[in-house]
Amino acid sequence: MAVIGTPIPCPELNITPEPEGGVSISKDMQQALALLTAFWRNKRVVLKAVPSGSLFVCSPQIKDVFHVTADTDSYAYKGENVPCSEVLVMGHPDNTGKVWVKPNSTASTDNAWPLAAGDSIGFTVSNLNMLNLLIVTNGEKAIIAHTE
Repeated sequence: MAVIGTPIPCPELNITPEPEGGVSISKDMQQALALLTAFWRNKRVVLKAVPSGSLFVCSPQIKDVFHVTADTDSYAYKGENVPCSEVLVMGHPDNTGKVWVKPNSTASTDNAWPLAAGDSIGFTVSNLNMLNLLIVTNGEKAIIAHTE
């Protein structure tokens, strides 16, 4: 079994008490730790993953595409509880009004990103329920694509 003689600081792991001196580490743990960390600007950082297990910084495959249609003027939409890492919203090409998009809180014309017909925007999120839309005109649509 290998012994790490010098502690490697990695505050993201919140190891308490901090290891001192030689820590014994098995070969399978050496391999796991090598796969779970990376270097950035000459320091070791922990790699992060989304709930499905893919790296948080990559673009995983799209899981679903669906349309949200307003059934009233000023229609508010909040995404369902679906774990995902990215969401893409597009104003339907036939729209005449705007779709307003905001992550994490209710969308309004004063605090959200406007999408005209054919415009799109993507967000990194951890759940589809972080997505909020305001579709201004009754009968118009937003197209939503999300990952796993």
